[in-house]
Amino acid sequence: MRKITVIIASLFIAVTSFGQQFEAAKINAEDFDDVKVKVGGDFAIQLQMLDHEAPVELSDLKNNFNLPTANLNLTTDLAPGIQLFLRTYLSSRHHNEAWVEGGYLTIDKMPFLPATDKVMEYLTLRVGVMNPNYGDAHFFRSTNASVLSNPFVGNWIMDAYTTNPGMEVMFRKDGFLALVAANNGRLNYGRGNDLGEDLVFNWKVGYDTDINEDLRVRATLSGYHVGEGHSGSYLWDGDRAGARYYNVMSLPGADDNFRSGRWSPGSGQSEMNSYQANLFVKFHGLEVFGIYENMKGIRNEADQHFTQTALQALYRFGSFYVGTRLNKVDDNDGSDVSRTNVGGGWYMTPNVLMKLDYVNQEYDGPAHGDIAGGKFNGFVLEAAISF
Repeated sequence: MRKITVIIASLFIAVTSFGQQFEAAKINAEDFDDVKVKVGGDFAIQLQMLDHEAPVELSDLKNNFNLPTANLNLTTDLAPGIQLFLRTYLSSRHHNEAWVEGGYLTIDKMPFLPATDKVMEYLTLRVGVMNPNYGDAHFFRSTNASVLSNPFVGNWIMDAYTTNPGMEVMFRKDGFLALVAANNGRLNYGRGNDLGEDLVFNWKVGYDTDINEDLRVRATLSGYHVGEGHSGSYLWDGDRAGARYYNVMSLPGADDNFRSGRWSPGSGQSEMNSYQANLFVKFHGLEVFGIYENMKGIRNEADQHFTQTALQALYRFGSFYVGTRLNKVDDNDGSDVSRTNVGGGWYMTPNVLMKLDYVNQEYDGPAHGDIAGGKFNGFVLEAAISF
């Protein structure tokens, strides 16, 4: 009996603390002694057990394993305070071949310009092909096989993620955060090799502090702006790896919708302004995160207006957590998608996670066409390794 008690207790205390991570801490330049390359990887597989229904016939969903996904990550320390990150998707839902997802240079110190040492104590520069740091929702999402930061299996319904060439400058001091950034608005050139007259800009301001050893509060406001005349900006449909909840709400014989389970303004905005407000509160083992996102844009000469709200609550105890996520998106024209997640997870080690997710998602309004009034629900079990 004593051995059983010790085993159970060890499961709860083996991993003393898991908390949500946001922007990476500044690189410690003093740790650099030579150029070093770290090879890392991410692996994820799901057992999907979902059902769906709609006023029309839908494809037959099976209870089975999805194709495993895998990432190859290279992190290179180039100089004191300078680091390169490169991610390659070895296996993803949307592409069968291996391909580079993106890579960027992080500069937290400029050893080649000693005169900047003082100002670089507060600045971080990123340059390359990367996801714009717009909003805080992307810190809770799965990136192909990298899923340890997402407490559930699926990403947000309106999922802001893309990889665009650009640069950003971030200032941090005493809990305050301010960021300005620019990118080309899409991964590559648009129609007729025309990117449009203007760059795309995004920004973020916020405050993140530990009020005491038990209470952390973070609040941020972000904006993403596409000027008139762009050839077609990507933000919510820029994730080329594909979504979880495979083949849900698909019609028999239809082409694979690799974004199944998501709904958004789509891509190709020639003009757009979007704002996202986030609040994160951690008290002991309880974590609460909220989203309010509002976008207005023009796509194919038609006006768009989408709003996303979400509330997520988790309770972490030792190496386990349980929680729920409520997420809704509407187009301000009578159509919406709402989702409820309930689930939990177990960090078997800091690098190995098992999670179980119950999801219920419903579609309402004319924008959904034949599947309006439909829904999908069920369980998904996901196992993941990251190192």
